[in-house]
Amino acid sequence: MFSTQQQQQKDIEVVSPPSDGISDLAFSPVADYLAASSWDNHTRIWEIQGNGSSIPKAQIEHTAPALCTSWSKDGTKVFSGGADKVGKVLDLQTGQTSQFASHDAPIKCSRWVDGVNGMNNIIVTGSWDKTVKYWDLRTPTPASVLQLPERCYTMDLVFPLMVVGTAEKHLLVYHLANPTVVFKNVPSPLKHQTRVVSCFPSATGFAVGSIEGRVGIQNVEEKDA
Repeated sequence: MFSTQQQQQKDIEVVSPPSDGISDLAFSPVADYLAASSWDNHTRIWEIQGNGSSIPKAQIEHTAPALCTSWSKDGTKVFSGGADKVGKVLDLQTGQTSQFASHDAPIKCSRWVDGVNGMNNIIVTGSWDKTVKYWDLRTPTPASVLQLPERCYTMDLVFPLMVVGTAEKHLLVYHLANPTVVFKNVPSPLKHQTRVVSCFPSATGFAVGSIEGRVGIQNVEEKDA
């Protein structure tokens, strides 16, 4: 067993780290790039070297805490959503940042959809305004708006499965072949507030974690249980 001091010596801090708490982390799916959203109103992107060192590459600025970040499938774009109720996308190839998403309350979650049946290069955002919105970057208005029973706390997506966790322990399951209709609305099997959901790589189910420090496993279809 390593001592705490030995473990700390092996840790490598990124160059120019955030000055406040980290709200979300996401690695690029195609390169050694790390994005981190922070309560200091910024989402930062670093290139991570083989020896663990880092090179700052870009940042997205908000006027309130940045709460979530996610990558496009091809790794060329980074999304950032914040407590300022707006969503922004940074194009790493051009270095340009554009605002495209908006809600009536902070944007807590985001995921990119890269699937089939027209669901390509779509961003999904979840907010404390009790909505989930689908955004096509080519248009300034949402392609669809989903009403939730409560505030969105967490969301995950492995095409064609999307799961949204809200306040009051609702777990809403969507099949993206029919993206505007709830496939299932199930209560969390855990006793306390939902903190995170994570879809299986096979898209046949998901895990849910709560503030009590426990994890539950849910299958989408009963035959898979």
